[in-house]
Amino acid sequence: MLAGIQEIFTIGFIILCIFFVPRLVRDNQPRYGKIKNSGGKLSGKARLGIVISAMFTLIMMFITKPWDNNLVLFLSIGVMPVVLGWAIVWVKAGFKKG
Repeated sequence: MLAGIQEIFTIGFIILCIFFVPRLVRDNQPRYGKIKNSGGKLSGKARLGIVISAMFTLIMMFITKPWDNNLVLFLSIGVMPVVLGWAIVWVKAGFKKG
């Protein structure tokens, strides 16, 4: 009983140290501002593509059931079309910019 409580307090102490010790140790150097997002924001089309890709992969996962030794089937008709689709979008975007 006492060992369980001691383990909980030990884990809590470690988490407390992870968050508060760096704040106590660092010196008072000025911060240089926020880091800007270099990637930019996602467009509506990109967000829609991500959602459709995730839904397609999930639907194909439930149809092919890769956990029943159908991993190759799932990878070939569930994952590869998504990867190839995004590769085509990436290449088209590269030609459009350059």
